[in-house]
Formats: sequence, C-alpha cells, structure tokens
Amino acid sequence: MQDNVIIGVNILETLTTGMYRDAKIIYREYIQNACDQIDEAVLLGLYEQRDGSVEIWINSDSISIEDNATGIPADKFVETLYCIGESKKVAGQNRGFRGIGHWCGFAHCDTLVFVAKAKGEGIESVMTCNATKMRSMMLKHRLKVAEYSIDDVLSCTTVFSTNEVKDADSHYFKVVMKGVTDVDDEICNLQNVKDYLSFTIPVGYATEFRFKKQIHEYANIIKQEITEYNVKINGEAIRKQYKPTFTTHGKGDDEIKSVQFKDFKDDEGNLIAWMWFGVSSFKAQMIPANKMRGIRLRSLNIQIGDESALQRLFNESNGRGLYYYIGEVFAISSDLLPDSQRDYFEAGAARTQFERLLYNFFNDELKSIYYAGSKVNSAFDKIDKAEQLETEISEAVASGKSVTEEQQAKLERAKKEAANAESELEKIRKKNAEQLGGEDFGTFDVVVSEIIKTNEEKRAKRPAKPISPKPVAPIVVTPPIIPVVPQKVITEKSSEKLVPISKVREIIAAILDSSTADAVVALIEEELL
Repeated sequence: MQDNVIIGVNILETLTTGMYRDAKIIYREYIQNACDQIDEAVLLGLYEQRDGSVEIWINSDSISIEDNATGIPADKFVETLYCIGESKKVAGQNRGFRGIGHWCGFAHCDTLVFVAKAKGEGIESVMTCNATKMRSMMLKHRLKVAEYSIDDVLSCTTVFSTNEVKDADSHYFKVVMKGVTDVDDEICNLQNVKDYLSFTIPVGYATEFRFKKQIHEYANIIKQEITEYNVKINGEAIRKQYKPTFTTHGKGDDEIKSVQFKDFKDDEGNLIAWMWFGVSSFKAQMIPANKMRGIRLRSLNIQIGDESALQRLFNESNGRGLYYYIGEVFAISSDLLPDSQRDYFEAGAARTQFERLLYNFFNDELKSIYYAGSKVNSAFDKIDKAEQLETEISEAVASGKSVTEEQQAKLERAKKEAANAESELEKIRKKNAEQLGGEDFGTFDVVVSEIIKTNEEKRAKRPAKPISPKPVAPIVVTPPIIPVVPQKVITEKSSEKLVPISKVREIIAAILDSSTADAVVALIEEELL
C-alpha cells in the first residue's frame, strides 16, 4: 500500500451530517451501542441482564442518553472515541459494529459531550466536542475556502478531561447533546420520539398486548430468545406499542384474535429467520394512524428500516397485503448483515435466499389468508344485509306502510345473494373441517377456521330485533235501538183489558223492522211472561 493515501475530512462529514435521513436515528444508534455494552456487562458478571438500563432525558435544548453498562476504561477512552469506521465488535453478534454510530450526534447540537467510567476507577473521562465549529470547518473545506485534514478538525474541536468520582464501583457511559439544533422539533418532540423508539429499539411488548407471553414461549421453543432491555424516556418505560384492537379503512374496528408463527430455513435446514403475525377478521387494511401496522423486520431485536421494509415482497401493487397484518420477522442468520444505514440487509446469497423464502410465504400463505378472510366476511355481510332488509320491510308493513315494488325487488335480490353466500360458506366450512381433520393442515386452515368462528360468534351475540305487531282495530258492536214504551200506558191498558201477546207482536211488527221488532217482543216477554 502506498504511504500517500489520504483520508479526507469529507468522510467525517458523511458520517455526521450526511449519514442518516431521519434525525431520530441518533437515538437508535446510541441505544444499540448501549445494549451491546449491557450484554458485555452481563458477560463480565457486573449484573444480571434485567438490571441493565438506558435512561433518555429530553429537555428544552438538550438531550442525554446514559447507560449503566461497562463504561470505558480511562486508558482506552481517547482511542475508542477517536476511532472512525473501526470497531472491536463482531458483525452478526453485535448490533453496532462499524465504529461510526457515536459520531451521529454532531449534526444536531452545538456541543456534544461523551462521559464514561469503568468499574473500579476513581475518575470519569470526558470528551467535549464543539459541534458548531466542526460543521463550520467542514463547510469551509467543502467550499474550498480552507483546507483541513481530519486531524485538524478533531484537534480544533475536541477537548479531553477527567473528573474525580467517589463511587469507584459505578460504571456508565453518557452522551449529552447541548444546544440542540432541531429546528423541526424532530428529535425534541417527546411523543414523536416515543412513537419512533417503541418499534425501533429492543424493548418489551406493551402490557395490554396479551399475546406477548405466547410469542416469548415460541421463541424459547425454537431456542431463539428475544432479548429486551430496560429503556426509559423522561422516566417513562418504553414498550412496543402493540395492541389487540385497531381501526381499518372504511370497515370499522377489528381485533387480533390470535398469533401464528412461521420458521424460515435454508436449503440445509438451518433456521435463518422466524416470525409471528396477528390473526384478525381481515376486514380491510389498517389505517396509517395505527403505528403498529405492517410486518416489521428485526435483527437482534433492533428494527431494520421502517414498517415498509418488507413491503416489496408482496407481489401486489404497493405491497398492500402487508398492512392487513401486524407482526415481526426476526432475522437470526449471522450472514444477514444490516447495511450501514440499517435500512435493509447487505446484498449477498444469504439475503437472496431470505427474500425468496419470505416472498413465497407472503404470497402463497399470507395473501391467501386475507383473501379468504375477505371472502368469508363478504359472505356474512350479504347474509346480514338480507336479514336487515327483511326486518325493515316487516316493520314497515306492521306500521301500516306500503311496500314498493322496488323495495320488494331489492329484498329478493338480497335474499338470493344471501342464499348463494350461505351455500359458499357451507362449502368453505366443509373444506376447512376436512383440512383440520387431516394431518397436513397448515396456518391457512387454522386462520380461516378462526375467521369463520369470529363471524359466527358475532352473529350469535347480536340481539334479535323485535318486530312491532300490526295494530288490530277494535271491533265495535252496536246494539239495536229499542223504543222506550212508557210504563204507565202498558200498565193502564193491562188493568182494563188483557191483550194477547200475538196482538202485541203484530203491532210492533207493523211499526218496526223485523230484527228490532223481534228484540222488542223478546224484551216484553221477558218482563211480562
């Protein structure tokens, strides 16, 4: 190698101001380094894994990130932090292994401070960097106003010092960003940072996500522990914000009923990745406001890219199938190396095989599942629609309203569609029962069974809609009008002369209609005879 190889100052700019598109990535970089050192602290016997912690504090103009891991011995402090693009960490075993992550904070503050202390030492080491001056020198160099080497920039902008510490047993590493220059509030907005970290860093699942125990149990079965860390932001523990319910596009809320698992093995039968995914009714895609939506890619429990990292492995337009699901793919092969920006994996044979396995499962299995779910849901919707129309028409008739021919035709069409849907459902039920009763049933068969069961349970819980009875008009019976005969006339005449009843009938019949006459005669006979 020639002696005149020059490493320009532009490389430093690339690693600070130009490395990452999203400013929030600085949290991921510092936290993944902290988690690596917590693992090292556990190996050294400093504490149990559960005792490792990372504390983030966001103030009005400063950010600090501190861990209680190994720290850095005083005699190794300068060379460790001055290192650019070199690390003693092992690719595939450690989350950070390129030796560039700790430089990312320079782009977003006026002053960057690193503080470290190793167990057993009475001093802490401090590196204070004038980030504003560093950026200014790099800009002048780029514009050819001045020429600087990396040594020039670092020596002019960094100061090393030490402080005495009374607690010799303590051990820690701290990053402090002073005078934060986040004009867009990207890294200082507490809620934005929480949302980002909850799915990015290696923390536990939210308490309300009832499937977290099942996920860990499965990981233990396949001997792939999910390592989680205690990370707090302004005193609040960060968790992966998975929830059992979510909102869909235009079809209301849906619910995760269960989780399913899938292993991915290479041609030699070696496990290279595994995943879990949530099973819902698959009514529709989740709306973007659902932060948990999508199947996320993880390596050593750190997210790779964002929620869309695996979108292109669905062969539909825009990879829309991804957003019917929540879930995580854990890449475990040491040959699957994250690229420098951790957006995806580096190209190679391992990535090609990984993509082939996922592509086949996504499009043969997951696509079939949400298609089948959509088909089952549509069938039940048609049956519900017919029943609803029939109820509405029955109520209208019961209230005395007339039913138009158009309404009647609409009902007939709905009933025909419902009958066809019921027939289709019966075929699906029968086929599903046969598959589940055999020995080669798979995830698809289990999931379809759950979707059918969910719809049937929903229908069973639905209260019957009462139909108002048609009001019946009261029957009014009008009694015959009977003329009132003065009592005294009959009495007077009967005292002077007896009149045969037949004569009385004749008289009454002569002046009244036959039905009334009969009623009057009957009354007289009842009273006098």
